[in-house]
Amino acid sequence: MTEAIKRLSIAEEDHGSAPSDVQGEGEAPQDERYKWYRGVFAQATIVGCCAFAAPGLWNAMQSVGAGGAQTPYLVMAGNAVLFSLMTFACLSGSVVINHIGLRHTLALGTTGYVLYSAALYQNNRYGTEWFIYLGSAACGVTAGLFWAAEGAIMLSYPPPESRGRYLAYWLTYRNSGAILGGIINLAFNYSGRRLGKLNWKTYIVFVVLQCLGPAVAMLLSTPEQVRRRNGTRVKLLPRIPAKIELRETLKLFQRKEMLLLIPYFLYVTWSLPYIGSYMSLYFSVRSRALASLVTALAQVLATAIMGTFLDYKRLSINTRARYGFLGMMVLSGGVWTWALVIQHKYGKHKPALDWKDSAFGEGWALYVFQQVEFALTYNYGYWLISFLARDAVDVVRYSSVARAVEAAGQCVASGISSTQARPIISAGIIFAWWGIALPLGYLVTRQVGIVHVGAERVVTQVREATGDEDAESQKV
Repeated sequence: MTEAIKRLSIAEEDHGSAPSDVQGEGEAPQDERYKWYRGVFAQATIVGCCAFAAPGLWNAMQSVGAGGAQTPYLVMAGNAVLFSLMTFACLSGSVVINHIGLRHTLALGTTGYVLYSAALYQNNRYGTEWFIYLGSAACGVTAGLFWAAEGAIMLSYPPPESRGRYLAYWLTYRNSGAILGGIINLAFNYSGRRLGKLNWKTYIVFVVLQCLGPAVAMLLSTPEQVRRRNGTRVKLLPRIPAKIELRETLKLFQRKEMLLLIPYFLYVTWSLPYIGSYMSLYFSVRSRALASLVTALAQVLATAIMGTFLDYKRLSINTRARYGFLGMMVLSGGVWTWALVIQHKYGKHKPALDWKDSAFGEGWALYVFQQVEFALTYNYGYWLISFLARDAVDVVRYSSVARAVEAAGQCVASGISSTQARPIISAGIIFAWWGIALPLGYLVTRQVGIVHVGAERVVTQVREATGDEDAESQKV
């Protein structure tokens, strides 16, 4: 973590000595000094802390399997409600951001996570079921806004040449939430050698920590206040009427590259309900708690490696895009082939495994690889859509649409996992989505850096072709 911070600080300083080609950037007044707390690194840290408190701790609860419940069915039904509402919330994220701004959208987006954790506590300790649905609904609406806001910030604020490392840095905070959550889970549940539910005291700690999210979000600077080290500004989003903004967002579904990537974005999060059910059905409480810690550490390492590769300047952007995609998807194919074999075996014998059992390792290690695979595909997806945007407003819209598609997929997957359907059916569907996403996604990634160059390079190309310094105002 310390090394990552040092590299990002150096990267921002290096960027300060080069001419900027980011769309919509304007030179700051000469008498306006760079302030570290208005810099990109500080904003990424604030967003990271919010990600730590909100989705990071939420992921920690999910990584023990079905939110720590004894069986996955009620929690998965609640998650189906959550992600159905999140689908629409993500699509309206650009509209909300346009009217109340990134800072207030981010703050509002953290609030529902607290209610969700409180609902899990109430159900775990007192058996209350209705609160699960209420907390899930609240989380679905607000989390959709959070996803849209954090994505817009992390794709538009960093300079393009260090965007991969910034994405990894931000996701490190999210995974750090899962790391702390894993420590908490293990501390309260280390004696649970059988199948069951988490200790109810675990949830109290989560609720308290998640209450910090809205306060941290309010520390975010507004876009007009943000400066890079070279004095340039990030692009200010224009004020657009809600009806027009929603129409322009939905128009992205008509673009060829978006249609080709829909299977990929469905695939990215489709696996999460299945692997949560998998853990709750077959592993002891303390094994699930240990998994939440180990997977978080593994995700931090994996996303750091991926982010470094995506910013490796000795390779062209196109080479990084193609090799990164193919390497990641080959790993994914191996993981889900492994998953089908293990699930077939567990479907026959229905084991209850603890870390003292000899057959524990193969199935538990599979879960770790499944979580790492999710982190890589999620990180790569954010990096990819930054190159699809044709102007600065497109960055917010693409982020909203991609997250909406992911939420829709997770909604259906959660609905399947909430039933008594055989788990191997879910595993088979995930493998099928992988098979569809691989060739269609490659049709897009092979054009990154050539056709899909991102809003920043579009403006640079227009300036070079026309000599117009005000190219940012042209519709490309």
